[in-house]
Amino acid sequence: MRPMPAAVVLLLAVALVVSWEIVLLVDLARADKVRFLPRWVWALACVFQIPLGGILYLLVGRVWLRRAAR
Repeated sequence: MRPMPAAVVLLLAVALVVSWEIVLLVDLARADKVRFLPRWVWALACVFQIPLGGILYLLVGRVWLRRAAR
């Protein structure tokens, strides 16, 4: 088995980072409420502090709502 070329590994890493950012920003845009910071500050933190900003948003800033049992 041949090792993957560095360009393919780099392309996969960039695709992973871009998809992570898209998921976070879509979740942030759809959120009814966020905690501790304004929404635009969370968006900047997610974009400029990859991946720490997104992890902090999910752990601290996102309001997790419980779904009602049906």
